Amino acid sequence: MVSLAFVVPAALFGPASPAAAYSSSTVVISGHGYGHGIGMGQWGSLGYAIGADNGLGPQTYQWILGHYYSNASLQTVSDSSFHGGNVIVAMTEANDGDTIVSAASGNVNYPGGSAPAVLFRLVGSSYVIFTSGGCAGQGNWVQVASGVTNPTASPATPNTPLNLCTPSVTTEVHGTLTALPNSSNQARTVNTVSIETYVADVAAAESPSTWASLGGPGPQGQAWGFQQTEAQVVAARSYVESTPNGYGGYADTCDQTCQSYPGMQFENLVDAAGAGDTQGQVMMNGSSVANTEYSSSSGGYSAGAQFPAVPDDGDAVCVTGACNPHHNWSVSVPVSTIQAAYPQIGTLSAITITSRNGNGDFGGRVNQMTISGSGGSVSVTGNDFAAALNLQSNWFTIGGQASGGVGGYWLNATDGGVFSFGNAQFHGSTGGMVLNQPVVGMAATHDAGGYWEVATDGGVFSFGDAQFHGSTGSIRLNKPMVGMAVTPDGGGYWLVASDGGIFAYGDAGFFGSTGSLTLNKPVIGMVPTHDGLGYWLIASDGGLFAYGDATFHGSLGSSPPPTPIVGVAPSPDGGGYWMLEANGTVHAFGDAPTVGISPASPPLSGMRSPMTGMIPDFSGQGFDAVNASGQAFAYGDAPYFGDITTVVNGYSGHAVGIAVTPG
Repeated sequence: MVSLAFVVPAALFGPASPAAAYSSSTVVISGHGYGHGIGMGQWGSLGYAIGADNGLGPQTYQWILGHYYSNASLQTVSDSSFHGGNVIVAMTEANDGDTIVSAASGNVNYPGGSAPAVLFRLVGSSYVIFTSGGCAGQGNWVQVASGVTNPTASPATPNTPLNLCTPSVTTEVHGTLTALPNSSNQARTVNTVSIETYVADVAAAESPSTWASLGGPGPQGQAWGFQQTEAQVVAARSYVESTPNGYGGYADTCDQTCQSYPGMQFENLVDAAGAGDTQGQVMMNGSSVANTEYSSSSGGYSAGAQFPAVPDDGDAVCVTGACNPHHNWSVSVPVSTIQAAYPQIGTLSAITITSRNGNGDFGGRVNQMTISGSGGSVSVTGNDFAAALNLQSNWFTIGGQASGGVGGYWLNATDGGVFSFGNAQFHGSTGGMVLNQPVVGMAATHDAGGYWEVATDGGVFSFGDAQFHGSTGSIRLNKPMVGMAVTPDGGGYWLVASDGGIFAYGDAGFFGSTGSLTLNKPVIGMVPTHDGLGYWLIASDGGLFAYGDATFHGSLGSSPPPTPIVGVAPSPDGGGYWMLEANGTVHAFGDAPTVGISPASPPLSGMRSPMTGMIPDFSGQGFDAVNASGQAFAYGDAPYFGDITTVVNGYSGHAVGIAVTPG
């Protein structure tokens, strides 16, 4: 049901009712992806490499990189241009302690000597050096020097690995290990290692080397899966070279939270070959190396940020009988866990997602959300919520809340612009067209695969699988159109004018109208009965007219409400209906239950303009509504998925209609 907006004085609203407790002891959260989703998805890059990508076929590493980092270009630069061909890695497991180094075989060279093991201890602003027979200090540590600045341990035998020894782990690395203080004079350790060795070891840790053997014969005498290896190597090389000295001012990167670098733990010939084949290749943004972030799984759509968001058709890849476990995921979180994470809300009543990025399932990743409870509400980002609950990503939807069978909705405006929320998909709009008359409403097909928009001159615009059945666009009307309704099978529709004139198209039947009557107030819309063999017309004073098999259950015609009626929504069996005032007040008739604003909805006290339309949910226990400012409101068990004001800052249009999708 859709209708015209009415200009009314600002309404006064009473205090909100206490929030009801959450409907269950757990919150079901379902989502897509693992990690931040920026740039390349590792599972997706494998899918593209081996051709498990929705029919695109196997792709080269150059194509893969160009897809995820589309505003950057692949170029070759000399390794020597970056720290002389080396990467300086902060080995964070040794933070704030002694730097203890042994050689995998033979001795370790240190300033002034050589020994099986060496210990560098920060005292004041310089180091004291001790030696021993091994990491654990066999034979006890013997002091051999003091007052040394930034001592470095290197293998006495060339190309021999070193062991960085800590109480919890021993990490084997190539290159050298240096002890140095950071800017706060805290003890730190760095590994200086050649770029190509570093990126090969990172690639081996970031994605399984076995992926390189998947997909059948490909370029370079390797299986197609090797293209994923090469894409990973280039992304790792670009990422580290984009931020020289960017970690704490004393290193380029770190070994754990920056990139996964466990030294030589996963080192293999496949990733070394990938580094060799792509030596020096990086993604460039102009004259700068691109900060090529990547994550395990995009979930099917990258997150955007410094790179354009793109579909990731490879993310759902299945190999050797196993599919990407992060493409789809679901967890049940105890309500008590959420209350503990946000104690200021008191007892949880609702979780409302108010803004998404618009890309993919559910309407995309969560930008902003509100967590409400008995003690108040808190607004948080999707990233913060995911981190607080240890979710796999910020791309999720909340289950376990009453939804009225609604999975999403569209809002439309007088310029024909259509905004999609929840699982509602965008199928097109007249937003970019020059219209003869403004749009006054919309109606959706029953499979949610399309919708119609209608203008005041009766022009009808069809999108998606909505079929055009006719219009009054070329007819001179006595009064302007104010809305439309679709038949149960989608094979026709009715248009209604402000004088109550009905125009039926397709398989829509004509059952009567008020076109020949003198009305006290104009008709603002219509709704059909569930079988399409009748309909109700509603006037702005609450007068109601029933035709066909539509039953009259009462009206407000004899006692008009303080603000105009802007919509009517029937119960599923036609045994009742709601009327909605411009100020948000609801009037229930027949078997339509009394409903108030949903806990998931923005409060009516935050209304910026009058209501303009409403649509019932599929349970008959609630409805969604929209106001002229583009704000959406949920009543009863109807859901709230956000609105135009949550996705368009300073929205200045005029919203007039709403249609829902099943969910």
